[in-house]
Parts: sequence; C-alpha cells; structure tokens
Amino acid sequence: MPKLTRRKFLQNALVAIASHELGRNLARPAESDLAPNAEIPPSVAVSKGTDADFPETILKTAFDGLGGLERFIKPGQTVAIKPNATWAYPPLTASSTDPRLLAALILMVKSAGAARITVMDHCSLDPGTADCLRINGIGGTVDNLGVEKIFPDRNLSPKSLFCQVDLPKGKAFQRLGVIKAAVEADVRINMAVAKSHVVTRLTMCLKHMMGFLEMPSALHAQLEQGIADINTPSPVQAHLHILEAIRVRLPTRPRLQAGGPETDITHPEKIKRLNQIIAGVDPVLIDAYGCLNFFSFKPEEVAHLYHAYESGLGEMDVDKALGEGRLRIFSTGQTHLTSASKMPESQPPVLLEHIEVIDPRPFLRWALIPAAAIFTGLGIMTRRLLKHKREREKKSEG
Repeated sequence: MPKLTRRKFLQNALVAIASHELGRNLARPAESDLAPNAEIPPSVAVSKGTDADFPETILKTAFDGLGGLERFIKPGQTVAIKPNATWAYPPLTASSTDPRLLAALILMVKSAGAARITVMDHCSLDPGTADCLRINGIGGTVDNLGVEKIFPDRNLSPKSLFCQVDLPKGKAFQRLGVIKAAVEADVRINMAVAKSHVVTRLTMCLKHMMGFLEMPSALHAQLEQGIADINTPSPVQAHLHILEAIRVRLPTRPRLQAGGPETDITHPEKIKRLNQIIAGVDPVLIDAYGCLNFFSFKPEEVAHLYHAYESGLGEMDVDKALGEGRLRIFSTGQTHLTSASKMPESQPPVLLEHIEVIDPRPFLRWALIPAAAIFTGLGIMTRRLLKHKREREKKSEG
C-alpha cells in the first residue's frame, strides 16, 4: 500500500475542512451579506424611517435587516402576496395596505426572480370587492403592475376558487377552506396593517391570515383559538410576514373598527404616523412587538396572540428576543447586520424552518477549491484511512 505521508495527510485534511466549510455555507446567507458576528440573520427585523422616507425605503431596510428578500424567494418560483384589501376607504387611513407599499413589494418580488405573482385577499365586507379595490387603490396598483389578482367577493365567489386544507396542529379547527391559489404558490407573503379591531381589540399579522379563508366568518365560532390555528403548519402557512406601521389605527373609543375615513392629518388622535415596518418569520414576535410599541398593550392581553404562543408558533418575550438577536432594529440608511450580536449556537431562530437553503452557485463559482475536487479528495482520504486501519488491525491479529 502506498505510504500515507504526513504531508499527504495534511493535504487531505485541508480538503476535508474546505468541504465542511462549503457545506456550512450552503445553508446560510453569503458572508458578504453578514457581519463577522452575525452568522444567522434575525427572525424579525424592525425598520424605522421618517416622514421623509418613501414606503419602499422603509420596506427595503426591513428586508436588508433580514438578510435580503432572496432568502425567501428563488428564481422561477410562484409567490402569493396577501395585502389587506377588504375596506372601502382611501389610502393613508390605515384601513388597508398602502398601495405604494404593495407596489414596492411586488417590484421587489419580481426583482428576486419570481416567475409568477398573485395578489389575493378575501373581501368579506360590503360594499364588495369592486368598490373596495377601486376606493383603497389596491385594484389599480395591481392592474398597473400587470400581476394576477384573486379577490373573492364575500360569499359570491365560485367554489372552484377554494380548496380544503388540513390543520394537523389546530386545536379548534383541523380543516378549513382556503384560497386555492395560495396553496399552489411556492411562497406566501402575509402583508398586514397594524390597527384596532372591534372584536379582537387589535389586528396584526396573526389575525390577518383570516383573509386566506373561504369563509372568514366561520372562524368566529372560536375566533381567538381559530386565529392561532390558521397560523399553525399547513399548506397555507405564510413563509414571510410583513406588518405595516407607517400609519397605525389606534383603538380609540367610540370607534374601534379596523377601517374608517380618518387620516393622521384630520384625526391625529386616531391615526398615528410611525413610519415603521416589521418583517420576519415569527408572527407572534412581530405582533408582540406591535402590542408593546404601537398600542401599549401587553402581548398576553391579546387572546389570539397568547394562544399562538401557547401553540409554539413563536416568541412572545420581546426583550428576550432582542437580547438573543432574534429581533433586531434598524433605521433607514443604516448598514445592516453589522452591530448584531451572534446568536447562541444552542438557540436557533424562531421558525427557522421557513428559511430556505440559499442558492449554492455563488459559493461554487468563487470557491478556491472546485467542488468536485473537494468531495473527491474527501472520499480518497476516507478510503485510505479506513484501509490503513484495517491493515493495522490484521497485523495486530497476526
């Protein structure tokens, strides 16, 4: 047998180390996107802007804080975007998604390489889909950008638009009808608005998932637990959540409903301009942050949020998440992922299963050692060491 020299052993060992490092890098964002002490992006990124910032600037800051929209969308995929489109009030009233923000997201998703984009929401309130989309500006925005749209109209839409999905971890609901196109999409983006609600007190990311349902009103039989249930793992679970808090509709009596004609100019006590967007993979943590920072509510005071936390859907302790780096706060124009502390090895980010493996081609293109050589070298080293071990064992037995 050819002698395995010390020099040859070191060469093979270096190949093995390179192979190990390549394997580690394939499952995380590119090193150029992250600071040395920020190996794992956060579960949630808060983007803080000013009145001078455009919505797209604040949104991009949030995505940059997460490590880039490319973490979630790969070229050729189908993406479903669910804005809040059910209220027939004008933009800038914090009733529905800001059309400018929706346009910015659609363009960013296109830039990430999505082959097909469908914008959808169930308009379950009067006066119906056509008037809602015309007045809130979302219909015109979607049409101008040339993407598909699916907006079921109350209970008037055909059954063919929907399908049934199982909720294996649901406690109150184990099976529900949902918009079929959402299930068929590769990536689902839940795009909520932070505002008051006449029944649940507050509505943010968790409750906003009701717009995917065939009959949102059916959830009212056990509403608070039902909201938690529709966020459990299922074919309609969202991969990315966005909470719009550019303008926030406050729970100011006597009008607690989630839509209205007020603006931050006409009714500043009702509509507060905060210029923030929160994005990430943990809707419990996003909503908990919103409770504390937008409404001065304790997260555990919002029943559906607490049920979602009990169901293991995310983190409710905002201070803990900040301390561990799972929630990070950025300002527009700030260099991202540079000041974040390294996440402990034993504590993975919440809902990390939503983060897809990144495209390995950039690593293969720039690797100092070709991938084929790495794996070939590792195989040769392993076989030689095993053969050498077996021969020594035979000699010792003899």
